[in-house]
Amino acid sequence: MKISVATRGGFVPDKYSKYSETKEAGQPVISFPIQVENLPTSTQYLALSLIDYDAVPVAGFPFIHWLAANIPARDIPEDFSRQFQGPQGKNSWDSRFYDVDDDYIVSHYAGPMPPEKPHRYTLTVYALSDQLKLANGFYYNGLRDELKGKALDSASLDLQARN
Repeated sequence: MKISVATRGGFVPDKYSKYSETKEAGQPVISFPIQVENLPTSTQYLALSLIDYDAVPVAGFPFIHWLAANIPARDIPEDFSRQFQGPQGKNSWDSRFYDVDDDYIVSHYAGPMPPEKPHRYTLTVYALSDQLKLANGFYYNGLRDELKGKALDSASLDLQARN
């Protein structure tokens, strides 16, 4: 299994990150397209996570930017998060450490916004044999629990976003 995301100059294009012209509550909301290749033959669905581990020195924890599950097994198009009717999980804006009272923002793609220097964002896509039993607003630990026995393969990619 292999995943890829087109970058510009080694960075996630501005359209999907801090410099996006399309934002809600100050957050970039247009998700980037993801190409998926060489899926196991019995793959029915995909799940994904986008996590900023470089946020630990800034926030004190890895920052979750996007979780989604039960995605049809194919390439994931641009702006998928705003169009997808399946389950999307809570990102880190739902943390008690932030004052974000917008269910849409905390349960969809909230693009990279590195504050002090470029950050690396780890995108992981999982090939699934069946749908996961997750509802909108699930948490990362719920995704990890559901992946047991249903994840056929996975692929990860580190993406950089400029500050």
